[in-house]
Amino acid sequence: MNHVIDRIVKISLILMILLSLLLSYKIWTKPANRSLTDKAKDNSEKVIHAKKMTDVYVPTKLFYHQTKDKFLYSNKESVILDINEKITAFEFKDGKEMDKKMVQEALYAGNSFNLFFPEAFPLKVYEEMSQLDLAIPSKMTDFMMNRIIFSLENDKVYFVNHELTQGVEYDVSGDSNSIKTLLEDDKKSSYLPVNLTPENVAGVYYLQEDVKLKTYSYIIATQSFTTFSSAFFNQPNDLYSNESDNLNLFNGEGESLNIHSNTGEVAYFGKLKAGKDRGKNSIYYDTFQYVENLGNTLGTLRYFDAKEGDIIYRNYIEGFPVFGKDMKGRLEVGVSNKTVFVRTNQETIQVPIPSEETVTLIPTEQLIENLTLAGIDLSLIDDIQIAYEWQTNAETKQVVDLVPAWYVKYEDTWYPAATLIEKGGAE
Repeated sequence: MNHVIDRIVKISLILMILLSLLLSYKIWTKPANRSLTDKAKDNSEKVIHAKKMTDVYVPTKLFYHQTKDKFLYSNKESVILDINEKITAFEFKDGKEMDKKMVQEALYAGNSFNLFFPEAFPLKVYEEMSQLDLAIPSKMTDFMMNRIIFSLENDKVYFVNHELTQGVEYDVSGDSNSIKTLLEDDKKSSYLPVNLTPENVAGVYYLQEDVKLKTYSYIIATQSFTTFSSAFFNQPNDLYSNESDNLNLFNGEGESLNIHSNTGEVAYFGKLKAGKDRGKNSIYYDTFQYVENLGNTLGTLRYFDAKEGDIIYRNYIEGFPVFGKDMKGRLEVGVSNKTVFVRTNQETIQVPIPSEETVTLIPTEQLIENLTLAGIDLSLIDDIQIAYEWQTNAETKQVVDLVPAWYVKYEDTWYPAATLIEKGGAE
């Protein structure tokens, strides 16, 4: 009976929103050539609330070491962001370089916690965007960190690299008691038990038990071409288009935007927007301009990955990243020789639909065993984590299903664990 009611609620919500979304789609995705400039002017009046770097370059995992033998994991965004904000309010002093031994001691200590970022980035960038005065040691000015360890015992903060071989240690002063209160709120943090040993693959924490996670369904919206032309083009006026099944926009400055009619994939190419020269760190600021200009259009975006001049920002739902085909749930910005290439998708998740359906995922160690049996070289695994897969809804194209699954970063590329196991490795 409950299942029938749940389906009725879903269908009702879909029908209520479907008509408006369909009309928006018809209006904005295939504009006539003669109306490009007029429609761009109309949409320029829309208010875009620009994102801040501190909204996007954030930690996404919390590991609380209650004791040396009891480790807990939480992905609750509100708790993680609150703790990170409190850390940035600390006063930092006496920065010291850490070697591997010092990092290991800090890593396994009790009465401490770790905040994980999805991918490493320069400590200097964290300092600048958080408006801190870290006085980074001269030998560590290019240091790349992806986790923050905080010792509640000693009031020390350690910025540590992904390889767990280097770090920067600081004495801090501030409101650590409020952080302790947040950590001890089991209900708010929804902790799961984990373990960590030197033998753990890629240095990841292992979930010790099966984990039951909700699946989510979302009404999707198809963003207009002006959303992207206004955000990406240096000269968004006087645009021209070619007659074809796909939407092709360009201007006299050599900028172009293509939206694929079948997949919704968006591709922009043009001259990199002007910005302050920050040397090696410019890539983070240069690419973020294209996130900033979209505001909240693409939902909750997080800095997720970096590859040779490309930065990948990804949607997050309930503290987990979203993976989809055709750039869905993803914004990728590549920079080379003062030119920029931006890829994303015009379909965006908007309105959640209530659901009680769940998926149970196996513990990490069992996943590792399955990978081993499939012939996967564990030394080539960079990371393992839970994510949400963007799947087409069987009932309507205007709804997307987000289903939890294990994902593995293997040879620097993310794969669904099930796919990696089935193929016995990367293609």
